Amino acid sequence: MHKTSLHFMTTYSFTTLFCGWTTFFIFFMMEAVPNYGSPLTYALPALTCIFSVLRDSPTGHKSYQGYQIMRISNISSNVMGFKILEELYNSDVLFDFMTRPSMKEPTDVMLCPEQVQNVKKIFAQFHIPYEIMVPDVETELNAELKANNLILRKSEGMNWNAYQRLSTIHGWMDSMAEKYPALVSVETYGLSTEGRPMKLMKITTGGTRTKPAVWLDGGIHAREWISPATVTYIANELIQQAIRGGPEYRLVNAVDWFIVPNINPDGYEYSHTNDRLWRKTRSNDGSFMANVFGCLGTDPNRNWEYKWGGKGTSKNPCSSQYHGPKAASEPEISLSQAYILERKDQLKLVLTFHSYSQMIFTPWGYDYVPLEDKEELENVGRQAAKALEAVHGTKYQVGASPDLLYPAAGGTEDFAKGVAGIKFAYCYELRDTGKHGFNLPPDQIIPTGEETFASVKAIVEGVMSYHQVDGF
Repeated sequence: MHKTSLHFMTTYSFTTLFCGWTTFFIFFMMEAVPNYGSPLTYALPALTCIFSVLRDSPTGHKSYQGYQIMRISNISSNVMGFKILEELYNSDVLFDFMTRPSMKEPTDVMLCPEQVQNVKKIFAQFHIPYEIMVPDVETELNAELKANNLILRKSEGMNWNAYQRLSTIHGWMDSMAEKYPALVSVETYGLSTEGRPMKLMKITTGGTRTKPAVWLDGGIHAREWISPATVTYIANELIQQAIRGGPEYRLVNAVDWFIVPNINPDGYEYSHTNDRLWRKTRSNDGSFMANVFGCLGTDPNRNWEYKWGGKGTSKNPCSSQYHGPKAASEPEISLSQAYILERKDQLKLVLTFHSYSQMIFTPWGYDYVPLEDKEELENVGRQAAKALEAVHGTKYQVGASPDLLYPAAGGTEDFAKGVAGIKFAYCYELRDTGKHGFNLPPDQIIPTGEETFASVKAIVEGVMSYHQVDGF
């Protein structure tokens, strides 16, 4: 058998085993809690899962046939129910929580087919309300891909009607630099784990390195396709407005822009070619789990060095929140850290883009820690949310991640503020609130770009006014 094929079988066999292990996990919960019925009822599905055939397509693309996405909400008064959710979440790789359990906000979890019935029984036992958001994940993914590919076949080059591949995005960046050399430049500031270029677009009308600057990055989580699409949309708007002139020209004339549309290029490509819902990088940390079971990759947004290894992260290489073997172990993160630190005095604002939830996070994300300048950051954030809502009526919440969702250590905005000393740093969670989740239809790219660009302009206004930059 070809080595690559064997690797896919090993990886996805292990995934199938995990589905079985979840059922055994539930089985032991049933043993510990009375009135669950016969243990044999739960053991048999586990055996079926463990010895089930692979559900992956002949092409090696991971299949999500029979997977469901379940939403749990209205649980604020059910303390025991919330504890059960926390137990399931803390089982780490056994359940794919797309959002961490919260008593305030909805919790989304993806279940493999063998998990569904047993999880439903647990929820019934503890009166945990839920709804099935996506009855079959594979059907939903295929619909998005079909719509996206149809648009791509009818168009040439870069556009924002469809999600683009990495080569198209990089090609567009280069073409902008060739077309507008006095305004746009592109540099490769290093290579990813698999040797892909870490490309950065700089938009500037010139000047010294004392000119205030903004950093934008997208695509840190591979499956969040709306992120690089939105970041490139913003970059294109900045270029076009600079060319046209008018009142918006000051956004570029008074401010330099450093823009990285795909900070996780390996993961992004893998999400197109092998696993649409892949989240992490594609590194091999040399661990037993990586080498034997194919548990590759690190969550790059748990890998920044500030408060690395804290809450909301995992030591398990098979977890989607794996923080890596050490802080900044991933070249994508270590290179980006170095770039930001080299320009920390010039950078006045750092923005990183994710999906989904429709929120704007301020630091601190690593824990429930009060922020000294909370009011200043939240005031600017609320201005941004108001400007965003004015475009299409989309509502965003503003606040720290632990207050709105959950703690997550080792993130971009915490590094920018905690290590680089950049006062204003924000993380956007773009559309939507869970109807489509990471599988946002391509017809929402332009509306998302339009409203987010309005929001970014408002943030820049607030930040540059605070720093008393001429023209703001």
